[in-house]
Amino acid sequence: MALASEKSSVLLEQVKEFWEENPLSTEVINIEPGTPAFFREYDRLREVNETPAFAKKLHEYDQFEGKRVLEVGCGNAYTLGKYAEHGAEVYGLDITKTAIELSQRRFEYQGLNGDFRVGNAEDLPYEAEYFDCICSMGVLHHVPDTERAVSEIFRCLKPGGRLIVMFYHRNSLLYRIAMPIKGLLTGKSLQQLVNEVDGVGNPKGDVYSKRELRDLLYSFRDIEMFAGLLQPSILRSFLPSSFVVLLGKKWGWFLYAKGRK
Repeated sequence: MALASEKSSVLLEQVKEFWEENPLSTEVINIEPGTPAFFREYDRLREVNETPAFAKKLHEYDQFEGKRVLEVGCGNAYTLGKYAEHGAEVYGLDITKTAIELSQRRFEYQGLNGDFRVGNAEDLPYEAEYFDCICSMGVLHHVPDTERAVSEIFRCLKPGGRLIVMFYHRNSLLYRIAMPIKGLLTGKSLQQLVNEVDGVGNPKGDVYSKRELRDLLYSFRDIEMFAGLLQPSILRSFLPSSFVVLLGKKWGWFLYAKGRK
């Protein structure tokens, strides 16, 4: 048990170090992080993958006016900014100081209010049953102890509170077809390729099938799941947009889940 705990602590430090050195999307945006131009470009890229209409339906922004919303792994607070614009009382937690500084900078530019703090998803620094909604988009599969993080989210949600999460999808075209081909060409394992989706050196990335994700979220009720974002992106360049959306719903790289406590 002591050895497992030590390994988890080491992995946690590795995860923190990677994301401190590689803030969200900075590897693809050649603009000074934290500037208005950086946020504009980040938002543009984000909205290529998740259109504003899709995000509005996914996150139900207008349902949380005057209510408390937490994002676990807030990145640079793109999603929290939308909640705040719709009148929510927002809280952002991230494992890195850099992410929190970027989130605060975004809110300053946008004239919004939010509570941001550095913290660990496995030990949320909030009281039980405090939030009306907790979201976490593409973050929990990087956490050393994902089950513990999900348990903490459950603890901090009010009864009836909303859960909105996104994980990498095991049964996607990217994982089932493109990555095995790339592995044969590069000699890299599937696990290494999943890790490297967010950059070389990323120490942890997991994929989930719908069944695996449902098992992970067993404490929550009224679970609904759907996939999105067809990858590799080259497929989106020559297939009809309606066909891309249709394929993405079944074979997309992002696996979304929504539920209630």
